[in-house]
Amino acid sequence: MTVCNAFSTALANSGMNAQQLAAATGSDQARMSQICAGTATPTTAEYNSISAALGLSVPPGHR
Repeated sequence: MTVCNAFSTALANSGMNAQQLAAATGSDQARMSQICAGTATPTTAEYNSISAALGLSVPPGHR
């Protein structure tokens, strides 16, 4: 499952786009765009920071 699929509703509800999510997570904007587009798989650290930025709990497999 890509981040786009996993977090699409939360991202839409937050009103953030990939650029804003990158700023919120301290990530590279190009990398975050790739993750949100589903063309890159996030590392565990990226997954955790995206979850935290969107106010979501992190599944145990990603901690």
